[in-house]
Amino acid sequence: MDPSQTDGAEKHAANAPPPEGAPASEPPSDLAAASITPVPTDERPVLKTLVLLGSARTSSAFWGGSSRLATRVGNFVQQALEARSTARHEITVWDPVELELPMLERPHFYYEPGTAPPKLDELARVVEAADCYVVVSCEYNHSIPPALSNMLDYFGQSRYAYKPSAICTYSDGPWGGMGAAVQLRSMLGELGCIPIQNMLRIATVSKVLDEDGGMVPGNGAGDWARRVDTFCAQLEWWAMAAKNQRAAAGRP
Repeated sequence: MDPSQTDGAEKHAANAPPPEGAPASEPPSDLAAASITPVPTDERPVLKTLVLLGSARTSSAFWGGSSRLATRVGNFVQQALEARSTARHEITVWDPVELELPMLERPHFYYEPGTAPPKLDELARVVEAADCYVVVSCEYNHSIPPALSNMLDYFGQSRYAYKPSAICTYSDGPWGGMGAAVQLRSMLGELGCIPIQNMLRIATVSKVLDEDGGMVPGNGAGDWARRVDTFCAQLEWWAMAAKNQRAAAGRP
């Protein structure tokens, strides 16, 4: 038989379907399977994420309004992080109302090792262990709320450094806390946790989010989902890059 005819017969046999009852063919390679199979939830990379609420306000103004907007925005951000399919966020939330840190007189790094109050030691460990930070803040007099800067300043910049941060600001007015957002870029940069480019600003927040942090119907939920996705995706990209580099080379 002509060799070319033999080759053709072999190719035809290789491509023919298996006879009825024959064992199934080998599954595709891991690489091929990975390209079409979603990553299982338990295989998502883990990020330790510290969410810092900026406001200590718990009372309404005499003209009315909500007494506590920080909680609903914090819930909104936390729910968005927990829903991510690309990373598993282990979230710690710091609320200045719950932490009750006094006005800063002596930061944690002023103490000799082992002599700081146990509460400060525990908080310092949380800052150190975090892979990224999300600051959720209003603005006071177009600036950073004092409760937020007080909370951040208790710990030295070496604990924040070489990790990314993200800024989410809000207001019941039309500007979404922009005054605080601009100044937070500088402050977080000086702490060494460089803010990502994308910021999430929520104007007229009490009309956008309900008290549990859910979207109020009729406020463009699809548009907000896209904004939040970009915000979280940028944070995760930089957080994973920094985490891998710290593991590989340490810190400068």
